[in-house]
Amino acid sequence: MVDEKMLNFVKDFIESHDAIGTKLQRRFPFRSLYDHCFRCCKWAQRINEFEGGDPEVTQISALFHDVGKCVDNTVQGHAEAGALACGEYLDSIGFDANKRDRITRIVRLHIEHCSGEESSVEGMIESDADLLDETGAMTVLWDCMAVGAEDQQSYQIAYYRVRGTFETLQTKTRSSFHTATGWRFFEERREFLGDFVANLEFELGIVKELKKDPH
Repeated sequence: MVDEKMLNFVKDFIESHDAIGTKLQRRFPFRSLYDHCFRCCKWAQRINEFEGGDPEVTQISALFHDVGKCVDNTVQGHAEAGALACGEYLDSIGFDANKRDRITRIVRLHIEHCSGEESSVEGMIESDADLLDETGAMTVLWDCMAVGAEDQQSYQIAYYRVRGTFETLQTKTRSSFHTATGWRFFEERREFLGDFVANLEFELGIVKELKKDPH
């Protein structure tokens, strides 16, 4: 299972290479690559409680899935680099060889989102966990902090950014997710975000009153 030593290894590995990791993070340095990996691990744990995958395989693969971005930013390259770092670490702690192979396979193939070679329950959970990060409350936090990093800032600019993200999330369908639990979590996050946008419109004076719940 993921423990403090494993978390510290991932954090130290990322920070000793390139803690920024992606082009987006170069624009928004508050977006920590380690934090993304950590949150995905937590999402994987939540999903797995309902989907019944192997907890170790699920959580560790989610934790390591993007570690390679601090070594190689190319799409295929970061997956391979992450699988290599993960495998070497698991070998160093005497981890079960069979589980190690299952975990590194998921990390190596995670960018395909289970459309082909990787279709294990644990791989599907990792994919959904990745999609769930920075949705819901995290969407609001990310968008508002991003506006704060721009040359111009206002409540209205932040509102339009959050609303734009919400409209993008509205286009996602059940087919975007591989597990029923992942989709349920996503719908809950999206509903929260929709309520937030509606309340913000009311408080900014964009609408005269909040829409009534038909139920």
